[in-house]
Order: sequence, then structure tokens, then C-alpha cells
Amino acid sequence: MKINFLKTLFLLALSTSALTSCVGDDDYVIPTVYSYAFNAGFESIPTGSGSVEVPIAIEGWVNYNAAGTRLWHARTFDDNIYAEFSSFYSATGSSDVAWLITPAIDLTATTGEALSFSTKTRFANGYPLTAFISTDYDGTTAGIATATWTPLTFTAPTTNDVFVSSGAIDISDVESDNVRIAFKYTGSRAGVTTTLQLDNIKITKN
Repeated sequence: MKINFLKTLFLLALSTSALTSCVGDDDYVIPTVYSYAFNAGFESIPTGSGSVEVPIAIEGWVNYNAAGTRLWHARTFDDNIYAEFSSFYSATGSSDVAWLITPAIDLTATTGEALSFSTKTRFANGYPLTAFISTDYDGTTAGIATATWTPLTFTAPTTNDVFVSSGAIDISDVESDNVRIAFKYTGSRAGVTTTLQLDNIKITKN
């Protein structure tokens, strides 16, 4: 009798274990794996500190100020490197139209493309950034004025000191091997001087 009782307890425990070990499909969340046509985060480039600015100089990129002399530069905080610009440090009476433009990106062999990037503001007194896409820019500083730049609508920060995603910007209708994404900071020492930080520029694809 004792043996039968122990056998019953063992079988009951075994069946209970089997039932509780069964995991439903919803108990595991499989992370989404993205495939990128372009992915830039400014990592591993020289950075400045304080009043020392190190202009971004990455092969294929264009960093140009159409109205002043200062350029987009790299900064680091909390082990993260990003692009930054602020007219606060420009000369009195000066203006800035500072462009940071990606290398040519080939989207002819991909579908379902979506662009995203992150921005953060500090000491904001106006939002200085506009973003554009072009397929006819020739990669020169002179060509900036003659290229066709289509403005992009994106989510911008509403508070300081927090990186905010632009959201997924649908660019799936763009079919070219010369796609350029441009970021333009417009400000002046006497006007908008917001510190603008830019990071994580990505184009996902199917």
C-alpha cells in the first residue's frame, strides 16, 4: 500500500511538472531583427570637449556651413558619440546654415525602406533642424545650392536633454542609387542658438 501511495505521489508530481513546464507562444518575445540599407551612429570618430570642436570628417559625408565657418562636430557623453551643432558658439553677428549630408545610398535593390534618426536639444530657444532627401546631389559643396532637396516630416523633441526618435519616415517610393539624406541647422548668434544633437541615422529595408 505504501509503495502504491508513493508511486501515485511521484506520478502526480511528474504530471504537474510537465504541465507547468509547457510555455505558451506569448511567454517568449522574439526581438525584431532589422535589415539596414544604411546605418550610421558616429561611433569611433574623434570627439571634442568644452570649447574644442572636432569637425566630423567621415569619408563620403559632406560637412559644410553655407553662411559661417563652424561645422558639425562630434561629442561624446555617457559612452555615446553623436553629431552636434549650436550657433551659441558662433561669432557675434554671424549666422549658420550648417549642412551634414550622408554619402550616396543605393536603394535600387531594396523595398519598403524607412528612414529614422534621433535628435536631442539643449538650451532650446527654437528648433533649428530640417531634414531632406535628394537623388540628384553631386556630393560637392557647390552642388548643395543646385540639388533638389525634398523636406522630410519627422518627430522632434519637445523637451530638452532627451533623445527622441524621428519615427519611421517612409521613403519606399525613392528609387535611386544616389540617395542622400541631409540635415541642416539654421541659426544665428543673435537668434536661434539651440544645441542640436543628432544620432542613429538608419534606413531599414525589406
